[in-house]
Amino acid sequence: MRLRAVFVLVLSIVPAAARAQAAGTPIATDRPGFLFSSLTAGRGVVQAELGLPAVTLQEKGDVRTTSLVGLLRVGLGDDFELRLGGPFLNETRVEAGGRTTRERGYGDLEIGFKWHAVDNDGGRPSFALIPSVILPVGKKGFSAGDPVWQLNTATEWTLDDGWATGLLAGFLRGDGVLQQTYGALLGRTVGPWSPYLEAVYVATDREDSDDSSFLGGGLKVLLSDDVQIDLNFDRGLTDESPDWLFGFGLGVRF
Repeated sequence: MRLRAVFVLVLSIVPAAARAQAAGTPIATDRPGFLFSSLTAGRGVVQAELGLPAVTLQEKGDVRTTSLVGLLRVGLGDDFELRLGGPFLNETRVEAGGRTTRERGYGDLEIGFKWHAVDNDGGRPSFALIPSVILPVGKKGFSAGDPVWQLNTATEWTLDDGWATGLLAGFLRGDGVLQQTYGALLGRTVGPWSPYLEAVYVATDREDSDDSSFLGGGLKVLLSDDVQIDLNFDRGLTDESPDWLFGFGLGVRF
């Protein structure tokens, strides 16, 4: 309840102070997939991004986790934004011995910022820093139990004919464990359609876990400059990885 209460409170306050971005500038979301946009929402803009849902399948053990994931981005300046996010509803389903068990609960709350530090100019990429802390406010079984500190970086190049490429380097520290995430993306925009492919490697120093990697892609579709729908899929490539990640989503700019 605490996580949902925070979202309701923020959503009820910030839209009154928001203003639309300049006409003709399409929304830039941090979904779908692993990588982030290097762009911020913009001064005075409120942007909501939802995963409806995000699904993780683990064929070994026949486990499926379905999450409704939300991210609220509030532009505090032209190059700086406040971010509130997390899975506000989760369901884990396990099938074993002919029986199905389900558990539901809300997840932890992530609070952070994004700073768009560098613009794309020729061979110079656009670059952003995204620091955050994940607060353990979720239900037991869906919470890390302790605060988790995170720093992501987003690097993007705009190429010819609508092509673009991006890189992710992310670092997460919690419970004495360091997790590093590295990803690369190649995409193209043709009118309202933006398909992409991505490859991701996740390294951990946790003694009882191995590294994991993913290969996948997705599609973003602009319904207007302020509304985007999307879908994504990623295939786990190692025994430690979930077998499939997929989902649908929505991004709305106010």
